[in-house]
Amino acid sequence: MRATTAAGLALVVAGAAVAARRRAAGSKRPTAQVPPPPRGEVRTVTTEDGVDLHVEVFGAEQPVATVVLAHGYVQSSRLWAGQIRDLLEARADLRVVTYDHRGHGASGPTSRDKATIEQLARDMARVLEEVVPEGPVVLGGHSMGGMTVMALAEQRPELFGDRIAGVALVGTSSGGLDAVTYGLPAPVAKAVKKLLPILNERAVKAELAGKKRAVGALDMWLIFSGTADAADLAAATEVHRGTTAETVAAFLPTFSTHDRATALAALSDVPVLIAVGDADRLCPVEHSRTIAEALPEAELAVYPGVGHMVQMERRREVSDRLLALVDRALSRTPAV
Repeated sequence: MRATTAAGLALVVAGAAVAARRRAAGSKRPTAQVPPPPRGEVRTVTTEDGVDLHVEVFGAEQPVATVVLAHGYVQSSRLWAGQIRDLLEARADLRVVTYDHRGHGASGPTSRDKATIEQLARDMARVLEEVVPEGPVVLGGHSMGGMTVMALAEQRPELFGDRIAGVALVGTSSGGLDAVTYGLPAPVAKAVKKLLPILNERAVKAELAGKKRAVGALDMWLIFSGTADAADLAAATEVHRGTTAETVAAFLPTFSTHDRATALAALSDVPVLIAVGDADRLCPVEHSRTIAEALPEAELAVYPGVGHMVQMERRREVSDRLLALVDRALSRTPAV
């Protein structure tokens, strides 16, 4: 039975990898370039346990509102580059703040006991306190970043209202991630999940021996649809390669305990945007529908045929909805 399961797993994963490579090869364009990320004012925020977080601030010095964007697992703030450009081109009176979670991007490493969504929420609160001490905030999170927003709502519900005036939850989930199959047959997904911690620890040992973590077509197959732009694939691949095997292994367990369904109540008094691709393999569209059911006043935007990286695959549409969210948030904020 074990041999059969392993063989089936190998065949499915190999098939997915081949399909991903074919898709990536078919999407390449000779002139495709990865645009450099926008450059903002670099700030450092030190967390309660001494981790230095890399923060960048863009836009107006005296903004009418600040949009704070948090990225996903194994990624970095660089993958919000399209939104930074779009928001500031549309509104010169906005400020945009992005930052890298602990262990990700240019931020400092974390100990394993602090590699949790709960800790990320405390880090997010610290960023808000130090970088956005006043004025209305529209807080957005993709994937793990969205889960962090929910954990912040659980820990600090009083922030949501006058302080945090709007929320965007992009390709994320309020819980039940153990049931996700990554687009694979359920028995295969179960076997994959059992193998992942083992493979991650092997990668950590290899990394300590000087070998970089391998990132390839299968990784991109998990997060993009088959029609993703070659430049987006290249940018995401580069960011994923910059994430250490230790970070990948350290944060994986926190998703099993993520359950923030009750925390969503704290968001009921602010405008909320929920954006998701219906081909998302990591946080399937049903998870966004569950969030929308808990927040019936929220806007739910479902993008057909789009994968986990909805903010990249439908960059302009997501940016436009973020701008509309800012307008809704400001319309409810008393003028100073």
